[in-house]
This record gives sequence, C-alpha cells and structure tokens, in this order.
Amino acid sequence: MSAIVELRAVLRKLQAQAYLSASIDSLERKDSLLYAHLYLGEQLSWARLRNGNVPTSLLRQTGFREKSFRDRPLDLAQLRQAQEGLLEFLENHGYPFAQVWLDSLDASQGQLAAALYHETGPLILFDGIETEGEVKISKAFLQSYLGIRPGSPFSRRRVLEVRDRIRELPFLQEEKNAQVAFLDEQAVVRLYLQKRKASKFDFLIGVLPTTEAGPDRRFLITGTLNAELQNQFGQGERLAVSFEQLRPGTQELELSFSYPYLLQLPFGIDLGFAQYKRDSTYNDLIFDLGIRYFFQRGNYLKAFWNRTSSRLLTIDEQRLLSTRELPEQLDLQNASFGLEYQYRQLDYRLNPRRGWSLFLRASAGFKTIEPNPAITELSDPADPEFNFSVLYDSLEERSTQYRLVGQLEQFFPLFQSSALLLRNRSGWILSPGQAIYRNEQFRIGGNRLLRGFDEESLFVTLYSVFSLEYRLLIDRNSYFYLFGDYGYIEDRTVVVRRFDRPFGFGAGLSFETRAGIFGISLAVGRQQDNPVDFRNPKVHFGYVSLF
Repeated sequence: MSAIVELRAVLRKLQAQAYLSASIDSLERKDSLLYAHLYLGEQLSWARLRNGNVPTSLLRQTGFREKSFRDRPLDLAQLRQAQEGLLEFLENHGYPFAQVWLDSLDASQGQLAAALYHETGPLILFDGIETEGEVKISKAFLQSYLGIRPGSPFSRRRVLEVRDRIRELPFLQEEKNAQVAFLDEQAVVRLYLQKRKASKFDFLIGVLPTTEAGPDRRFLITGTLNAELQNQFGQGERLAVSFEQLRPGTQELELSFSYPYLLQLPFGIDLGFAQYKRDSTYNDLIFDLGIRYFFQRGNYLKAFWNRTSSRLLTIDEQRLLSTRELPEQLDLQNASFGLEYQYRQLDYRLNPRRGWSLFLRASAGFKTIEPNPAITELSDPADPEFNFSVLYDSLEERSTQYRLVGQLEQFFPLFQSSALLLRNRSGWILSPGQAIYRNEQFRIGGNRLLRGFDEESLFVTLYSVFSLEYRLLIDRNSYFYLFGDYGYIEDRTVVVRRFDRPFGFGAGLSFETRAGIFGISLAVGRQQDNPVDFRNPKVHFGYVSLF
C-alpha cells in the first residue's frame, strides 16, 4: 500500500511538470521488490494563455503577465497561482462569489493554448457586525478595529482575520468562530463573544538590605501599586493608575488614559500625567498628550507632546555659601514633540514563547532653566555684596534637548515547554552644548530595569541593558526563570563624567492561582568593579489580580 502511495506522489510531480498524460502502465513484483512501468507521454508547453474577458487593470493589480505563459513549459503550479491570485483579489474587494476558469482550450503538437475568463458575481457590501453573548462592547469599536465597516466592500481576508484579531484584545475572546450571512447583496458578520478578564490590580513589594553592617542592619521596604481598567465603558478604552514608593520620602504617581478609534477612524487619543517627588530635593510634574494611528494587530504610531516641569524643594545653603556653585539639579522646564512606535508579534501577550516586539520613542524639544528665588536671593554674611544670581549668567537659558528610548525583544521556543528571551533596552539624552542636570536624567536599577540593584538608584544620561532570560513554562501563566542583565551606562552631568558596566543575575517564579498571579524574584548585582555581594540580595514579591 505504501508503494502505491509513493507512485501516486510521483505521478503528481510528473503532471505538475507538464506530463499531463503520465500514468502507471503496469506493476511487476519480483521477490520483495515491486517494479513499476510508467508512461510519461509528451511534455506540454504553453502556446499562449490569452486574456478572455478580464479587465487589464485587474490583471495588472494581480501581477498577471501574458508573456509568462507564452512558449514556455506548462507549469500547473504557476497557472494555479495566477488563478488563485485573481480569485483572492476579487474575494477581498466585494466579490465573494467570483469564478475564474480557462476556456477555448486547444492542445496540438505538444502545445496548449487557452483563454482566461472570469465572472465577478454580485457586488457584496458589509452590513456591519452582530454580536452574540453577554459582552459589553461597542459595535462601532469592533467595526473599526476589525475593518468591517457598513457599506465597505466585502473582504474574505477581513473575515478570516477576525479570530486572530479578537485574540489580540485583552478583554474579549471568541466562544466559537465567526459566521457570515449573505442577504440582498449584503453581508453581516456574526461574532460569538464572551468577556475575558483583562482589568487588573497588582502590587510589587521589594525587600532590599541597607548598607549597614552588623546587628543594626535594617531592610528597606519598597512598594509599587498598579491598577488598570480595560473596556469598562465598552469602547475599548484603558485607564491606568500607578503609585510607587521606592525609598522613604520618594514617591511617584502615574495616570494614563487611552481611547481608541475616535469617530470610527483609525486614530486614538492618549492622555498622561505623572508626579515624581525625590525626598525633599525636587518635584517633577509631567504632562503627555498623544494621537495614535493604529495598524493591524494593535500596533501603532503615535505623535505626542510632552511638558515636564521640575522644581527644587530645598537647597543646600551651606554648600552654596562655601562653593558658590549651583547644585547638580536646577529648576527646569522642558517642552518637546516626538514620535512613538510599537510593533508586537507575539504568540501570547502575557507569557509569550515565540515572537518579537519593538518599542521606540524619540523626541526633540527645548529646555529652559529658571533661576530659583531661594538661590538668587541668598545672601552671604561674609560677603554681602556678592550676588548669587550671577551663578546663572554662564548658563544658556534656553537650549535644545533630544531623547531616545527603545526596547527590542525576541522570544525563542526551546524544547517542548521552555523559552529563551533576548532583550535590549536603551535610552539616551543629548543636550548639545549644555549640561544635563540630575533631575532630568534617566533613573534605572531595580526590578523593572537592571535587576540586582536598588530601585532607581542609578542616574544616567545613557544606558543600554542586554538581558538573557530562560523560562521553564509550568502553565499558561506560570513559569520559572533564570536571568542575567548586563549594561553599559554613562553619567554625564555638571560635576560627573562616569562610565560603568554593571551586571545582575538571579532567578524568579511566577505562578497562577485562582486568586491571581503571584511572583517572587531574587537578584544580586555588581557595579564599579565591586565584588558581587551575595549577602545582600534584592528580593521582590508580586501579585496580579485579573477581573
């Protein structure tokens, strides 16, 4: 039986090579061998494949060329590709009942002549979407997100993409495959949906040993709280709140809101606000406004405007009096415009095993230095004539600043239940001809970026962190992981020119229960040629609740 199957495969290959009359003449068995006698016949070639009734513009759009089918060997795969390409184009432009065929066939002297014909059938337009199931979702959002708008030409490709597109939404899932109903030259797409838990509340607690030695050693407790609400109003919107306390007196609050597909167009609006208070040193206020243009699979390009205001809360008067030098942080205003791009192609958003993602954010703007009244009005009892406002005279009040932040990651499947993650995260601040101050630098280090170090303990103007992470997948949302982070950092500020290559490594576990997803990680790090201190690991506990 296996020999017959193999012979049929040989015949199919011969026929694909234009031996259309090839056949098995006879079979002969000798001992344990089976001999087959094949008839090849004549190999056909094209005399001509002419256009029957297909519009020339349509042939041009599908890439059909008559000269490819003239005085050349008959290639059935090429012919099938040409027919399917024409049919696929019609099915995706309003003609799901189109037909394509060959007519006027004439075979003589080993050559085949034919004509290509088509029939479009009626023009079918989408009549919209109907949903089944207890879900809170706007039809306008679904129609814009899926590209199935009432009055637009029917597209078979759009319908086939529904399953993957719904899977990419964090708050919806399909109960069964979509169906299409045709009536009076209109098509209605029926979706069978159910709610997926996507809104979440999570927290992360860090237990970090202080540098004190002996019995008086203490531990620093850090915390992060995040809340994210998805599709609460049925419009696909997202509202997020984040609060962090990374050390005593230092807090960060972030608020963001995204609303997609304004007026059923592929545009959305982003609003953001953040406040960062660094103990009693300075306070930052950040406003962000962006307009997104959506591509397929939730990828986007965003144009944004950002305004950052940084104000000193206190000054070190004694240092100013003794050095007559400005501090390494100043009152600043920064207004910038930029572009942000995100592309993701992952097999599963929460715990991917295969795929890659890219994030880029670039901006250019103007930085303005504002004199601080506490400094300009300071008086030196030993020299009352000295005016501290002259310390600002050597500074350029208004200057240009550029920022670039990026992340690239790739997931590789290993064995049956493992994955390898390669990732790079980088950032760069450039202020030509102007110093960069402490309160406008990147703050890195900690569980989110460069593990094994205290949270946001490294102030840098440039960083590039490479990560290698092995994941052993235990369940859909559970995995054990080993990781290593290696970075290159630069700190170019008013008083410092520092370069370093810190690295950290460790292990962690993320596991899902009915109550939510719990996580624990442990990491150690090394910087400035200091030895790795295994007695002072950074421990983080996390919890994520989906609802």
